Amino acid sequence: MKKIIIAGGTGFIGSFLTRRFLETGNEVQLVSRAPGHIPWQKDALVAALEGADVLINLAGKNINCRYTEANKELILRSRITTTTLLGEAMRSCKNPPELWINASASAIYQYAEGEQSTEKSDKFANNFLATVVRDWENVFFSFQLPNTRHVALRTSVVLGNEGGAFPPLKMLTRYGLGGKAGTGKQAFSWIHIDDYFNAIQFLMSASGISGAVNGSAPQIVSNAQLMVELRRSMKMPFGLPAPAFAVKIGAAVIGTDAGLILDGVSIFPEVLVKSGFVFKFADLKSAIQQLLNKN
Repeated sequence: MKKIIIAGGTGFIGSFLTRRFLETGNEVQLVSRAPGHIPWQKDALVAALEGADVLINLAGKNINCRYTEANKELILRSRITTTTLLGEAMRSCKNPPELWINASASAIYQYAEGEQSTEKSDKFANNFLATVVRDWENVFFSFQLPNTRHVALRTSVVLGNEGGAFPPLKMLTRYGLGGKAGTGKQAFSWIHIDDYFNAIQFLMSASGISGAVNGSAPQIVSNAQLMVELRRSMKMPFGLPAPAFAVKIGAAVIGTDAGLILDGVSIFPEVLVKSGFVFKFADLKSAIQQLLNKN
């Protein structure tokens, strides 16, 4: 049994991790503003982290929003502030956790059609999200903690039934709107939520792994391939495509950013693969079918 502290653990991914860690016999404590959880106060954080085994930080404003100047500031500040506070608390512990996994994002990489970015890639994008990720990671790695291993988990799109991108994709497909978005050629990197949990468990035992780790399945598909597979698995014979201008209009209506759909991300999990991690869902077809059958 391990004592695991999850910061920002009340969302889609954090709730899933909490449930699975508890099911496997671990102790889990959450850091959040919700009653009964560890508050975002240094003394409380130090007390919780003292003697814990793992800290997983998922805190930060959801990027699924319109990128107004106010939202941009919140997206960046929420990540920098929480990571800084956790780092200061870790530095004050006599026996800090041996592993600190900080959420990060695949958006850091510059996308080029036909290329895959590994953890060794140094071609970073220059857009807003990439800048957020770089600043976030810089703060995270700035804390020199000799007894703690740092892992920045650069996560792609996490597929699960309880939240994230998969439920709206299913809904669009069910109503005949599951065609390609824009050109459909943009890369779509993804990971099944079971493999996300399994990768974290693997990192907990893989003491030689530190630094950036790509959290994605080894199979990268295009947006068009994603929608074809979803239609096939849902036995939907057609799906109306959405031109780029329609995606932008729709994104504005529902209050999100069209770039989350139209911009490609192509990453390969080289560190996990070379370290011997075995994906339960290495291909999109098996991932989609398992999620559909679980409903």
